[in-house]
Amino acid sequence: MSRLGSALFLAAALVAGCQQDLREPAELAGLDEAFFRCRVQPILVKSCAHFACHGDARRFFRVFGRNRLRYAQPEEKRNSLLAPVEGMHNFDSARAYVDVDQPEASLLLRKPLDVEAGGYWHGGAEEYGRGDVFASTEDGDYQTLLAWVRGDKEEATCVEPGSDQ
Repeated sequence: MSRLGSALFLAAALVAGCQQDLREPAELAGLDEAFFRCRVQPILVKSCAHFACHGDARRFFRVFGRNRLRYAQPEEKRNSLLAPVEGMHNFDSARAYVDVDQPEASLLLRKPLDVEAGGYWHGGAEEYGRGDVFASTEDGDYQTLLAWVRGDKEEATCVEPGSDQ
């Protein structure tokens, strides 16, 4: 086989091998938006959206919130209500950390949970001296997130705390 033929054969084999390893992107969990908006998002804003944590635009998982990180808002609007695009980003970002096959194993739950309670190492616990967000699975906020990843629903007309409605 000529050098060109060998190169073409190798290229074709690599492409075929790569195509076999391609996977469809995982679907985002089909979770209840109202439950998220009214019960989960306030927890994420309170516990995770600090500027030094997930309120930093450089983080892959980031949370927008009032007086926190904002999307395309001038400084004087930092305390305004969340824009729909910010709320949708928060919802999609959180859903991306939910394991639809094993909800209790979701990173959204395990990452902020203390290691001794079955969680994963969380950089914020050591770096900022805050400790893990949830000391145990009995924490009320943890239980709320757990209910959401398990599929609990909320009335669509619920009013998000702090929404001035």
